[in-house]
Amino acid sequence: MRRLAAGVTIVTTGLDGQRAGLTATSVSSLTAEPPRLLVCIHRDADTHTLILRSRAFAVNVLVPAQRALAVHFGRRDATQRGDKFARGAWVRGSTGVPVLSGAAASFECGLVQAVEAGTHSIFIGEVEATHFGEQSQALIYHDRTYHRLPG
Repeated sequence: MRRLAAGVTIVTTGLDGQRAGLTATSVSSLTAEPPRLLVCIHRDADTHTLILRSRAFAVNVLVPAQRALAVHFGRRDATQRGDKFARGAWVRGSTGVPVLSGAAASFECGLVQAVEAGTHSIFIGEVEATHFGEQSQALIYHDRTYHRLPG
């Protein structure tokens, strides 16, 4: 699947002062009416557990200048102990989840359905709020490397 180019996002959630997030490329628009999208998240991730508890998440679409943040949120090792959110400009969205300032777009979603699929769950969310940054050029991940589209 590394040959499939995809936009890079940080999926975030929060509840009662606790926040979690991770870098994800398994994100897709699902329906326009009602506006829904889906994200696929490994069931071992802290973000997975907190989405189920909070029933809300945000998909933050990254711009090329946020590449280092994508790497930071993509780590699954001991370097992530502490607050991941110490990096980046985060605000609390209307649904209570962390939203990244300066992202190309952020979609705050209420969890509609969770479907277990092997090691992951497919979370279907209904878009409840949207935010758009000034820059719309997306960060792309392909063949284990980050790219920007020309133009």
